[in-house]
Amino acid sequence: GSKCFLVALSFYSKGSATMPLTQEQQEAVKKGTPILWNGLTLFPILVKDMDWFLIAKMGLTASQQTLPGKYVVMRYLEALYALDYDVRNSGQSGAGLFNCILLFLKLSLRLEVIKGPDGAEYLPIQYRLDMDNPRKLIALEVKQGDVKAEITPQDFNQLREILAAQNDVELPDETLNPELVQAERDLAEKGTLDLDVDSESLIYSVSVRTNTPVEQIMEWTIRKFHLVERAADRITGHLVAALTEASGAKYK
Repeated sequence: GSKCFLVALSFYSKGSATMPLTQEQQEAVKKGTPILWNGLTLFPILVKDMDWFLIAKMGLTASQQTLPGKYVVMRYLEALYALDYDVRNSGQSGAGLFNCILLFLKLSLRLEVIKGPDGAEYLPIQYRLDMDNPRKLIALEVKQGDVKAEITPQDFNQLREILAAQNDVELPDETLNPELVQAERDLAEKGTLDLDVDSESLIYSVSVRTNTPVEQIMEWTIRKFHLVERAADRITGHLVAALTEASGAKYK
């Protein structure tokens, strides 16, 4: 299936985009409208797909610095494909970070699942591999409706930035020292009370705080949901501070 392993790669770190978005793309991100890229239409992912999104985003947030050296020198998409290939060929399950990327593309491109002659379900995405080296990914060939497009590892570096901005995903800063990255991740994990995000509770919490029906929130983009949630948190924080000060105590 589309399950991903919660490996040490799925973490956040503050960093700036390596390939800035165009003015037009930035406007589309703010408005929550689709972005045309390489002939493909990138749709903002919606709250109703939140559970799948939480799995899929791990395909964007992996830090190459935490991978063995042979993967660090590759482009991001190449590295995750090679890692997946090596894991599968060592006899382990291969449904890892590369599958998360495919899931993210399914959600963003709103790809229809195809049923094969064997009854199994497939995504309209094919791999083009190096003929002399099957662990080297040359490109992904994607079919979105009537549009056929190719995503090369070089293209994906830019696509990753657009998908992250469009869906409010924070990418790791690859310029940081690997030991510092590891230490930050350990610290973040210690400070996390619950690693399993209960998306349903989050949605109902925002519904109550904003007086918006859950059915409406389900049609919001993930980015809008995050912005509203953070705004509601700030308002709650200010109210708590005001009430605490009014009762004579200091609020920190």
